[in-house]
Amino acid sequence: MDERETALIAAVRELARGPFTQRAPRYDREGAFTRENIDELRALGLAGMSLPQEVGGLGLSPEAQMRVMEEIAYGDASTAVALNMHRIAADLTALLPPFPRRNAVLEDIARHGALMCAPGAIPTGELDNRTTGYRAVESGAELVLSGRAGFASASEGATYIFCVATIDRGTTADGRPAEPDLVFCLPRTDQPGVRILYNWDAMGLRGTASHDIELDDLVVPRAEALILPLPMFRAIVEAVQSQPSVQNQRRSLGTLGILAIWLGLAQAAFDFTLEYVGQRHGFLAGKVSALGTPPGYRAEQAWAQIAIGQMEHWLETGRTVFYDTVRRVDTVFPSSQAFTRHLIRTVYHLRRMSEEVALGAMKVCGAHAYVRARPLERIVRDLMGGVVMAWKTDELAQMLGRAALGMPVTLVGPAGS
Repeated sequence: MDERETALIAAVRELARGPFTQRAPRYDREGAFTRENIDELRALGLAGMSLPQEVGGLGLSPEAQMRVMEEIAYGDASTAVALNMHRIAADLTALLPPFPRRNAVLEDIARHGALMCAPGAIPTGELDNRTTGYRAVESGAELVLSGRAGFASASEGATYIFCVATIDRGTTADGRPAEPDLVFCLPRTDQPGVRILYNWDAMGLRGTASHDIELDDLVVPRAEALILPLPMFRAIVEAVQSQPSVQNQRRSLGTLGILAIWLGLAQAAFDFTLEYVGQRHGFLAGKVSALGTPPGYRAEQAWAQIAIGQMEHWLETGRTVFYDTVRRVDTVFPSSQAFTRHLIRTVYHLRRMSEEVALGAMKVCGAHAYVRARPLERIVRDLMGGVVMAWKTDELAQMLGRAALGMPVTLVGPAGS
């Protein structure tokens, strides 16, 4: 990293461990979007952190981007998730072939700090993907979009939507359903026909504004959209993914950003635990116990020392594994499968780190850390939110086994494939 990046990370660290930490309980309690935090990060240019300097972005290195995400998550995970999902949407936009609308959106992000959201998951109130998503109908020089999708993180602060819809192409000559065309478009969140439902109400990560977005006859000019037949899109993706390259490997930065958030949260949980056990004394109220000599400080108890040692192991090995992968992103692996296998291994280790540190912190600190008056309760909910919403530990272990046996593997999740 260069001096510019180091200075930027220091500025983010100051925000995260100051105002972000102070505001986090309020955002969590109210379920409010972390607007003040996001605005302070936008003022540092971080909306365009991954975009090249030629278009006005910061062009940060992969390691600098991950350090930024880790620092933000230490202070407030909701802010980190909102920014990371924006970053993923901006990077996906940059991957599209150049056309005027795409170019204008990227410039607005890079030069003015505009944000994006990307509703692509099943809405929170639904369970079946087949009844959800966006559909487009052609109407002369326009497309008319309708439907609903969910988990549009940062939607309350976003100017643009990274939207993917389908155009029904009927049936083939032999009567089978024809594969649809894909529509990529970038409408504004304040356009007629766009409705943010303000329905995000989760156990953790409560300030991400990951609402559902409903489109009701949203009109998009064809000139502002990219339309590709699904078979063509699939062939392009398969051809690109089959060739190892730095560009392909950098597509993993969205996934790695999620891992950086886990790392920042785990560090916050660990630091709280160390401070807590140095202050926690005895069990029952009062100086004198009728049940014998009360224990002293929890930091002096062997069982707590063992548990803290195990937490420290997971945290530091997780950091080592994670940043080793980050630094290798710009070194081309022998094959796409070799890189995917390495990435799965990294995700698996950070998943296990998150689980062990979250559980370890609560076991060591106990009931007095379980109350809302102390930050560990929120930190653990946020950390477990990342665990339940992303890749499953058992699934990752299975993929590692398949890869070891020479079988092909694919990592699919909230940051793409």
